[in-house]
Amino acid sequence: MANVSGSNFTNNLTNVTTEGETRNVAWENSLIITIIINSITCPFTVLLNVLVIMAVKKRHRLQTNTNILLACLAVTDALTGLVMQPSFILWKTLQLLGSSYQSSTQLVSNSVFRALSVCSCLHLMLVTSERLVAIRFTRHYPYIVIKRNIKVAVISIWIIVIFWEQPRLINQCVKRIFNFLVAFVLLSCVLFILISYVILYRETLRHQTKIKTQQLPQEEVERFVKESKALKTTVLVVGAILLCFLPLFFIILLSQLLNLDFCTPCPFFRTFAMLNSLFNPLIYCWRQKEMRQFLFRLGLPQAVAPA
Repeated sequence: MANVSGSNFTNNLTNVTTEGETRNVAWENSLIITIIINSITCPFTVLLNVLVIMAVKKRHRLQTNTNILLACLAVTDALTGLVMQPSFILWKTLQLLGSSYQSSTQLVSNSVFRALSVCSCLHLMLVTSERLVAIRFTRHYPYIVIKRNIKVAVISIWIIVIFWEQPRLINQCVKRIFNFLVAFVLLSCVLFILISYVILYRETLRHQTKIKTQQLPQEEVERFVKESKALKTTVLVVGAILLCFLPLFFIILLSQLLNLDFCTPCPFFRTFAMLNSLFNPLIYCWRQKEMRQFLFRLGLPQAVAPA
């Protein structure tokens, strides 16, 4: 009996060891894959978003209120490739090597990720609000959405983001309160965006019906077509951001509620969220022919640029 018990104990210990080694290999592979993905996409994220900003700044016809707000969002996306992804790569590399500096780099990476995520959500609210005023409150649009108000709103967002992380340095209790506050702000942004686009969808249908049943002036029809095209662009941008971030928010929420360990897939979820900053400029170029052509000219030497 003693030998049998000893044999069972040895087998169980072997199984546990094998399972632990398998889990460790899977964890290391996930780190390596995410490091490679972020290293490849990081420079393209910075380049494409900088080109979008330059295009809106230099091309007068691209300086619509919608494009200006999208260019402000491109600043956040460029910082993702310039700061967020490199800090994530450094953190995961040190973690893979078992360095003692990984905890400090983790703190920096998480802080940058939280700040830029909040910044992106607040910029999305601005983009959505601009479309809501343009289509739902057309008469008031020229008085509400002006360059000065846009500048004040964007500066206010960055002030909020810059001071966002400061109270986290006080104690653990304040950190926990701010984590819930971040979740509340992000959830509020998502709800506001979803409700706004429901209103915009209904308003767009109403305008389309009005155009079909009534003889509206050609100028008003052209304005509605232009506003609808800009609306479709913002819908794609918002949809891409929500699609990229929701898996990460869901897995974090699930891990907090059930006290589960999702360490292995987490690098993939965060990488997917950061890749959104690469998708956004591609959406701008896809939806706007003039921006696509101008970016192509900026991205190529003058000798080979298309006429």
